Amino acid sequence: MRLFIQLLFCIFIITFFISGCAQKVTIKALEPAEISEMATKKQIAISEFKNDRYGLSGKIESQIAKHKLDKKRYFSVVSRKDLDNVISEQRLQSSELMDEATSTRVGRLIGAQVIINGEIALANATADKYIENRKDCLQYYKDGGCARYKYYKVVCNTVQASVSANINIVDVETASLIYGDTITKEYSADSCKMGQTNLGLLVIDTGPKQILSRAQALNRLTTSLASEFVNKLIPHYIYFDVILLDNIELDEVSSEQEKIFENSLAYIKAGRMDKAERLLQGLLDELNGKSYVVAYVYGVVNEAIGNLNKAKKLYTMADDLANEPIDEINLALVRIDELIAKRQEIKKQTNVQ
Repeated sequence: MRLFIQLLFCIFIITFFISGCAQKVTIKALEPAEISEMATKKQIAISEFKNDRYGLSGKIESQIAKHKLDKKRYFSVVSRKDLDNVISEQRLQSSELMDEATSTRVGRLIGAQVIINGEIALANATADKYIENRKDCLQYYKDGGCARYKYYKVVCNTVQASVSANINIVDVETASLIYGDTITKEYSADSCKMGQTNLGLLVIDTGPKQILSRAQALNRLTTSLASEFVNKLIPHYIYFDVILLDNIELDEVSSEQEKIFENSLAYIKAGRMDKAERLLQGLLDELNGKSYVVAYVYGVVNEAIGNLNKAKKLYTMADDLANEPIDEINLALVRIDELIAKRQEIKKQTNVQ
């Protein structure tokens, strides 16, 4: 135990110095919907899925109904009661909505532009257990070796679960299939397998995992499956970390200019991108636009506040100034082109001029 604590302390010290060398900033970006055809389909009905004993269709309906983009509802969901009434009046079963012609007929009667239907193709969960032999040291020699062990057995519990669903989106107006695919989610856990904590460049075991019951696992998987599907329909925000360069590479930099750069990094860390932008703009002018580090960090700030075209110009400037390939700049140039392309797609999907 003593050796284990010492090892943890050493790992913490090493990780502290390693992680302290690289400052990061979290950037928020809008991801376009994967199913772009849904941009013009605002009235949605979700039928009860076939073999759905786990509430998947209800979870999809709930997530779509409550989802907002910039505080505005993206879709309107037709009442399940209205849908059920029409199904009853037409003497249909919910499973019959898997047929495109039937979905189209029902959709027109309830005023829906699309109907989402589907079925649970697979939902399975198993639990098992096994015996594992263990030993703990009860007494140590002075040199650290173990003098006496305690031997014992523990019961290890395992859970394996899988959920697979076939989901379709039918365009009511054209009676065609907008989307049809199978989404699968899996869960696997062992109470005797160690969990892990990521400490920078090092990963350590933290102790046995807490595992879900079979019912909990199936519930979590259907919730996750619903989230993945809904994210295909709606533009949504994603978050990612970008590494900052924190040392100006020029020799002729004054202590005052270094202080300005340090302050700009501090403002970035505090989320004050407005102040950081002003400081970096002034510093880049003072350095006659010669520092790729300042240009790059200034580009990151503009990316973070959504000025993507300006960020691209600054990343390109940083790349031109650097005498050798810089990983952070290379990644930034690829990333900014992707974000600009995604923004154009989002404008189409949200009718933003």
